[in-house]
Amino acid sequence: MINKVILVGRLGADPEIKQTKKGDAFANMSIATNKKIRDEEKTTWHKVVVFDPRLAEMVGKYVKAGTQLYLEGEIETRSYEDAGGQKRYVTEIIVPRFSGVIRMLSAKGENKPAAPAPASNNDAWDDEKPQF
Repeated sequence: MINKVILVGRLGADPEIKQTKKGDAFANMSIATNKKIRDEEKTTWHKVVVFDPRLAEMVGKYVKAGTQLYLEGEIETRSYEDAGGQKRYVTEIIVPRFSGVIRMLSAKGENKPAAPAPASNNDAWDDEKPQF
């Protein structure tokens, strides 16, 4: 079976970088994708969680609201109980450790694509060039 999601969209806000109990970084962000239907454009928002610590740190360092990203991950739905005791569901795109991909296509507000940078966590990281 295959569970794979590919998104190209723009961040609605700066990513939120957090730490797990073990101290590993992870990132939460929202990405908007657009689809044009006749003369109308429909925007869909996707919750994204980056669990690879190296990718999460690079996202926190280089990615800001409005940045266009290409990402590959898995779709996951989970449930939780809110403060009022209601059972809630959330669907997220998970960019996992070892197999996740993120590419920065453009910086905030740029319409032209930036030079694509490989984003698998097997790539070498160079602090002078943001490759994630």
